[in-house]
Amino acid sequence: QERVVYLVKHNNKIVDATGRSLNGRKPKWRRYGNSKHPFICGTSCAVFVVEDCPSACSVSVLVSGLSLMGTTLLDEHVEVIKQFKKVYIALDKDATSKAILMLKKLRNYVPTKLIVLNKDLKDMQIGERNEFIRRYID
Repeated sequence: QERVVYLVKHNNKIVDATGRSLNGRKPKWRRYGNSKHPFICGTSCAVFVVEDCPSACSVSVLVSGLSLMGTTLLDEHVEVIKQFKKVYIALDKDATSKAILMLKKLRNYVPTKLIVLNKDLKDMQIGERNEFIRRYID
């Protein structure tokens, strides 16, 4: 189908996958399963909550990246996010109102900060992105 596919794992087992079209074919994103588990990339105890898998991968050198695969925070996502020591919500600027609601919910469980993005994380150059992340992580 000419898609790059991201595997969603839970307890080291593949439970789902999502694929992005490489040729403009619709739909742009295709979900291959129906799990409600988020995509996670990285092993840090700090996590950036982002909208898509490429953004999650792009931050994973310095922090873990957790993709909601959209802008909706599910109860299943909250259970996973609660396992991290620090949470940074970094959704696209057009989803800021949803990010604020997420902040209000998640800060009840784990220290959480909101990061308003002017540029998508996956579109930043590596040095620019790493410098940006370092400004926020403690």
